Amino acid sequence: MPHYRRRTLQNSFMKISPKLLLYLFFSVGLTMLAASLLSLGQYENALETALRDDLHTHAVTLQIALEEDYAEERIADAQKLIDRLRQNSEIYAVLLFDADGKLLAESKPMSDNTLRYPPELAAVIATRKWSETARSIDGKKYASIILPMQTGGKLRGAFEIIKPLSLIETDVFKARVYWFVTTILLMAIIFAIVFFVLQRSVIAPINALLSATEAVGKGDFAHHVKTSSRNDEIGQLAAKFNRMADSLNEQSLANRAETENRLRLEREIQHNEQLVIVGRMAAGVAHELGAPLNVIDARAEQLLNKPDIAAEKHERNLQIIRSNVARITHLVRQLLNLARPFNIHPVQINLLESINTALEQIESAAEKSKVSIELSVAENIVLAADPNYLQQVWLNIFINALDEMPDGGTLSIAAAPAANSFIVTEITDTGIGISPENMVRLFDPFFTTKDIGKGTGLGLPIAGRIIEEHGGRITAKNHGVGGAVFSVHLPLNQPKREG
Repeated sequence: MPHYRRRTLQNSFMKISPKLLLYLFFSVGLTMLAASLLSLGQYENALETALRDDLHTHAVTLQIALEEDYAEERIADAQKLIDRLRQNSEIYAVLLFDADGKLLAESKPMSDNTLRYPPELAAVIATRKWSETARSIDGKKYASIILPMQTGGKLRGAFEIIKPLSLIETDVFKARVYWFVTTILLMAIIFAIVFFVLQRSVIAPINALLSATEAVGKGDFAHHVKTSSRNDEIGQLAAKFNRMADSLNEQSLANRAETENRLRLEREIQHNEQLVIVGRMAAGVAHELGAPLNVIDARAEQLLNKPDIAAEKHERNLQIIRSNVARITHLVRQLLNLARPFNIHPVQINLLESINTALEQIESAAEKSKVSIELSVAENIVLAADPNYLQQVWLNIFINALDEMPDGGTLSIAAAPAANSFIVTEITDTGIGISPENMVRLFDPFFTTKDIGKGTGLGLPIAGRIIEEHGGRITAKNHGVGGAVFSVHLPLNQPKREG
């Protein structure tokens, strides 16, 4: 695996790990927080309920005492009892009313008439049922109970007892502090536990898998992940990863062996092909050189054995020897041209003019073979090529076409633009065409279907090399109605050559 790919995986994991940690932490923390808040609320409600129960107990006790005083007509004792309640710090105030709702006594003076004459008082007197409510005095909350007083079935009045809710504020504050500290400690413990478990059970195994993935990506298929004794999903993933690495290792070894065997076979095939090519070239050279050498040897033998022959015959033998030496020299020069790179000097040339120049050189041969020439090339096609080497290409193809039409025919030449800024020149003859077994050998050196002495088999290979040096290619095929078609692909602009 490339280095940047591993860094991407690690960055992704470093994003997932905190997210997973925070997700678990906040999920558990919020659940615990909700439960704690619910518990705290229940505790505060319990404190307030206890205060109201205590207030109710005081009210009932006071009701019994006041009703006894009224039953025995000890009204003054009732007033004294109200006054003594001032000393009770848990009771804010007690108000005593007659049967008409008139205030008779109060343990603490009230400045507000709304408080001195509570709106619930009339309903208590009318229904003779007690009423419990909450009051706000000077911005503070209080619990209040109004109870009727009856003696012998007769309503004697009512009283209100008020108790501050601030009595439980200290307990509520302590409970909230305790809840806050406990929650913080528990969340810290949960975070530590989650981090430890995540690090041990998730982060470390995934890091091991990432390292193993990187090693396998680099080709180290023998690298394994330590699975220990884990039987969870990550352990199963590690085990399957190891089995995958083993399988890849086996496949890699098998592929390596197969590749080495294929390379060995290819080298053997290439070697055999090279031997075939060398043998074919050697046979071609021997064949092409054998005939002129035999002629040279025969003529030289005549000159040696018959020194007194006529001067004309002596001169004729020397001319024949020189002619065959020139033939051998031409063959050697062609071999050298085929072996070494061509020194191409491309210039802007007109394609039609280049083809016409080559046609002028075969004009007499075409007339002799009764071959007509059809030319269809635009006058404005200009391309970058070496004029001399391109002439050699046209001549080699044209001469091959004439040789295929000894009894006459038509040589057609057409050119047209093609894709990728190429010009394709098609040279079509009406000869017998190319047999399938010869099609694959057309551009092999020394391959020829001509009679001995009529061809070296180097014309098309040299033409192919010249076009390749120009950045193009030559292809051949049989025409649908008979004959062969050679297509010369040349770029409009000569490619830049390195060096």
